[in-house]
Amino acid sequence: MELYSFPYRLRSRDVNKFRHLRPSQLFELLQEAATDHSDILHVGINEIRRQNLMWVLARQSVEILRMPVYGEEITVETWPGKTIHSLYPRYYRLLDAGGQTLVNSAAIWMLADMDERVLVPSARSGIEFGFEKRGIELSLPSPPRSFYTDCSTTFTVPFSYIDMNGHMNNTRYFDLVDNLSPAAAEGKDPSKILVEYSAELLQDQEYEILYGISDNRFYLRTGGDKPLFRIMMEY
Repeated sequence: MELYSFPYRLRSRDVNKFRHLRPSQLFELLQEAATDHSDILHVGINEIRRQNLMWVLARQSVEILRMPVYGEEITVETWPGKTIHSLYPRYYRLLDAGGQTLVNSAAIWMLADMDERVLVPSARSGIEFGFEKRGIELSLPSPPRSFYTDCSTTFTVPFSYIDMNGHMNNTRYFDLVDNLSPAAAEGKDPSKILVEYSAELLQDQEYEILYGISDNRFYLRTGGDKPLFRIMMEY
């Protein structure tokens, strides 16, 4: 099955005080779509655990034409792209009730060894997709070209943010953005999102978080010469 889709109605838990879909919940919808489709393709969590593997998200870009709102009926779509060595592209769309695109997204997933926490190429895992593009895909994400930060805080990863892979789930990073971004507090929806995950954030560990605003963009990353993650939100 090349394309997987499901209907969804936004509930109170999905939205912020402005009744718009939270970015963290947007990424959760996309994550669950990928998880469900992986099960259908027989490469889901239970199947790859037999090889001691886990799916990890490396990069994701999102283009938001309009954020859906509380009570709205939407359709979530996802489909994989062609495997490139150890890279597993995956694409997503959110559609409104009339079939108009609300959100486009493209992600790069990878496989990692559960114990060694190192990436595993498709030649070793035997997992490979050969699906062709539909012609509507967002370009695969590349690292941010520039990054501006002038503020800092500390953050300790709580137990509630830890997922089945034993690290902070990718969706929870956007709660950090909402808590630190003035644009989010003002009720502004992002129009573009770019995120890059380079290493794990672990339970009960304290991290220095750097952030800043330049023009209409909000930036967030960990401190140090080699950030563990980087997020850019354009409003």
